[in-house]
Amino acid sequence: MGQNQSSNFQLGQKVNTATIQTTGKKLSFGKVVAYIVLIAFLFISVMPIVWIVLAALKDSSELNANPFALPKAITFQNIVEAWTVGKMGKYFLNSIIVAFPRVTVILILATLAGYAFGKLKFPGRNGLFYFFLFGLMVPIQAMIIPLYYNIQGMGLINTYWAMIIPNFGLSMPFAIFMMRAFFKDLPDELMDAAKIDGCNEFQTFYRVFLPLMVPAITSLFVFEFMWAWNDFLLPLLFVYDDNFRTLPLGLMYFFGEYTADQSLIAAGVSISIVPIIIVYIIFQRKFIEGMTSGSVKG
Repeated sequence: MGQNQSSNFQLGQKVNTATIQTTGKKLSFGKVVAYIVLIAFLFISVMPIVWIVLAALKDSSELNANPFALPKAITFQNIVEAWTVGKMGKYFLNSIIVAFPRVTVILILATLAGYAFGKLKFPGRNGLFYFFLFGLMVPIQAMIIPLYYNIQGMGLINTYWAMIIPNFGLSMPFAIFMMRAFFKDLPDELMDAAKIDGCNEFQTFYRVFLPLMVPAITSLFVFEFMWAWNDFLLPLLFVYDDNFRTLPLGLMYFFGEYTADQSLIAAGVSISIVPIIIVYIIFQRKFIEGMTSGSVKG
């Protein structure tokens, strides 16, 4: 009897071990397939950027002979020439002057407005929020002509302000919508606890909610910086002076002037994408955390 029980126990152990091994193999196979798919998408996404950078590091004759080959000899002459002769350095500085004030003001205003619409209760709150939200439904093409005449009437043509001020209004609907959603996900009990501790509304916002909003603010910062850095339409409309052109607008004229030199064009494009890549690398953890917060709730 004891031998039969021992045999059954050993047989059960073998069955359980085989089941665990089979399950492990299934999980491993699934992971392999997932990694293959992710690597394929990564390759598709990164390959254009890698090709542009490699083209910028090639000599023009080598690039024309074989555009997709690795460079035989790396040269930084194209980047230096694009920065100096192609005026990429001036355009780069102009983009910084335009992007950072725009992003800073939008972050401050959108965070305050998001707190007001998400946590404070006042008459007409929903109606005012929907009024701001209406800005998402109006295409910018419908506002170009009146916007141009307004900027011209204020004497701001060929100035940095012409590329900064209009975007405060154009970017606020999305920014307010995004920040309100994040504030609404935070528990209202935090406000009650802050009031019990003697905090006023601003102290509640600054000391209690703002530290919790760092991932959301970081996500909005990445979005707004990317849009501000790549903005092309407004500079094209409001800036005719080369001294005020930003990188996207400067690249358009750069392409026309250096059409025959593909390596120089690739160098200009490489310079323009560096800040966005750096910003994303620095803030990627908080950016992903901000984008995924609220997607999984207990």
